[in-house]
Amino acid sequence: MRIIDLKDRFTRILLAGALASLILLGLNLFSYYALNFSERRFINYASLMILGRKESNLAETILSSVAQIGFATGIFLIFSYFLLKKNNKNYIIRGLFIGFGSWFAIMSLAYIIGLHKVLPMAFGSALSYMITSSIWGIAGASVLQTLDQRYGDKIKTQPEVKKLKISRRIKLFLSLGPSYKLIPKKPIRPKKIELKKT
Repeated sequence: MRIIDLKDRFTRILLAGALASLILLGLNLFSYYALNFSERRFINYASLMILGRKESNLAETILSSVAQIGFATGIFLIFSYFLLKKNNKNYIIRGLFIGFGSWFAIMSLAYIIGLHKVLPMAFGSALSYMITSSIWGIAGASVLQTLDQRYGDKIKTQPEVKKLKISRRIKLFLSLGPSYKLIPKKPIRPKKIELKKT
């Protein structure tokens, strides 16, 4: 019994969202610690929603990080069912829309519920969140596209079926021999006749 079956599209979306969310968290921490560009971390908001305050030790930081990854994965999962369907094109553009749209929606919701009064948002943090969220959407869409191409069901699209039917008709029309020779006939089996004894 397989724990993870990548032939299931829900599993593929979940895996792509989790990998993208790890990248999102890593980029946010890089922007905060290495670049000193962002004044806030995503785990600050996750800690505030779970604990009602800022994390104060390693265990609370790990819990907030796991919650942040799970939340971002859930958002990607929801958006993917609407925008990243099978056989869709322009995965990168759709992923960019998912990332940017999620960033704007969450920031707007944070303002509506008054979260910015507790954790004020500076320009650097807002810009960092926008860039990392866009990369998150693109990364998730790219991973999902790769998984769909490798493990997805290869189903013939409607144009391919139409081309197949048309090519068969052309072969029948352009063939030099009579058409009845091109169409295979089922062999006729004679029925057994039982004689009634009188």
